[in-house]
Amino acid sequence: MRLRVEFSNLSNYNPFILQLVIPFRYVIYCLFFFLALPCLSQTDWELKKDKNGIQVFTAKLADSKFKAIRVNCILNARLSQLAAVILQPEIQPEWVLATREAHTVQNISTSHLYYYAEAVLPWPLSNRDMVIDLQIAQDPISHIMTITANSIDHILPRNPGKERIPFSQAIWKVQSVGPDKIKVDYTVRIDPGGGIPAWMVNMFIARAPFESFKNLFQKVQEKRFQDKKFDFLKDQP
Repeated sequence: MRLRVEFSNLSNYNPFILQLVIPFRYVIYCLFFFLALPCLSQTDWELKKDKNGIQVFTAKLADSKFKAIRVNCILNARLSQLAAVILQPEIQPEWVLATREAHTVQNISTSHLYYYAEAVLPWPLSNRDMVIDLQIAQDPISHIMTITANSIDHILPRNPGKERIPFSQAIWKVQSVGPDKIKVDYTVRIDPGGGIPAWMVNMFIARAPFESFKNLFQKVQEKRFQDKKFDFLKDQP
């Protein structure tokens, strides 16, 4: 299924705003990537992009102007490889689109940390930043790995010149489906704050997650993650 964007309804917008649309589409997803609600599993999802084994869905939400995102894919990796990537916020600029910087704020345990991330937006929009409470757990019976990433606002003070994202929640459901293969179901919703037009965000949210997951496909294959293991994870059922 090909993503088709209709521009006929944009003629009434200020040309200055319209010139932001093209660069803006490349940074939309950085506002969404680590930021979902488990209840989204009950949402009516619309397939927007299906290519190279990556499916991207969007859904309208009754309580938000911004659409939710869902990504389904199969990664050639073990659970521990993916966890190793996710638990290193410092490497997010290498694969999460338009991330300017990310770093660990506090390690709570080997599977729980707080991290800070900044997303670059085109002028005149202010960059967005956030502090995320990241946790990884595995169900002892199903062996499904769950990654939650929820915004928190009491860890670090706000930075002048940056817009703190007011609300974000994300969840990954990941399970082993064979030797060195894992199935990923990722959902996310967010309010980016700062008066960003919802029509602009919603227009381009399908492409950016595709690009980031394509980068993730390569990242988990890097040699530094091949032999990673964690006491809190069992790679095979």
